[in-house]
Amino acid sequence: MPIQRSAIILRNEQDEVALIRRDKPNETYYVFPGGGKDDGESLEETAIREAHEELGIDVELTGIAAIVRFNGFDNPYFWAKTIGGRFGTGTGEEFEEEGSGYTPVWIKRSELPSLPIRPPSLAKQLAEMTEPFYELILSENE
Repeated sequence: MPIQRSAIILRNEQDEVALIRRDKPNETYYVFPGGGKDDGESLEETAIREAHEELGIDVELTGIAAIVRFNGFDNPYFWAKTIGGRFGTGTGEEFEEEGSGYTPVWIKRSELPSLPIRPPSLAKQLAEMTEPFYELILSENE
């Protein structure tokens, strides 16, 4: 059963975006750090928790960059900035999945269009932006 998700968009001073490289048996792709909402948790709390679990960092959310409609849900992607922790030290359960590589990476914004990133509509907007955007509405095929 699909669940509502939230994620972060984190950039560094080198104009790179934090992504998670997913290496599965038959494909490799990238996703924004984030995940499913737990019971009793706000979408903001989900994004903050997932950033810590997946990246090993503490973040502050600075606004909603985009709402991505997928699987019947409006899933927010929040702009975030690092306020603590060390990138690449996440210890979430996703790192224990058998046969599923899960690697936090920094990717140059200019390289986003050439990579298999989910959701692709958000990756395209990030690659083309000249300044941060807010509350962009995007839709992905279900």
